[in-house]
Amino acid sequence: MKYSICVLALFVMASSAFAWNDEYEINTDPFAPRIGSSVGIEMRRRYDYDPANKYRGEIDSYGSVRMRNLNGDILRGHIDNDGYGRLYDLNGNSYRVKPR
Repeated sequence: MKYSICVLALFVMASSAFAWNDEYEINTDPFAPRIGSSVGIEMRRRYDYDPANKYRGEIDSYGSVRMRNLNGDILRGHIDNDGYGRLYDLNGNSYRVKPR
């Protein structure tokens, strides 16, 4: 019984630690033009309202994403139909995203 309680407590603490990994949010960009099958999207760090840190780009009907921020940094990756995905920058860093 003690062992199962310890395992359960460890699982609860580990799941809360991994929850902080999803710190980026994506949503549709209301100001982006809709061209063909691609839709304008934007991504930002949660609770960061600095426009220089916000990425804007487009996602096509297959889920392929290309984004850029005001500093010229580029992100590419894939996002599924539910809005969850992973993006990569040119330095090899990966960003996990989820819908707002």
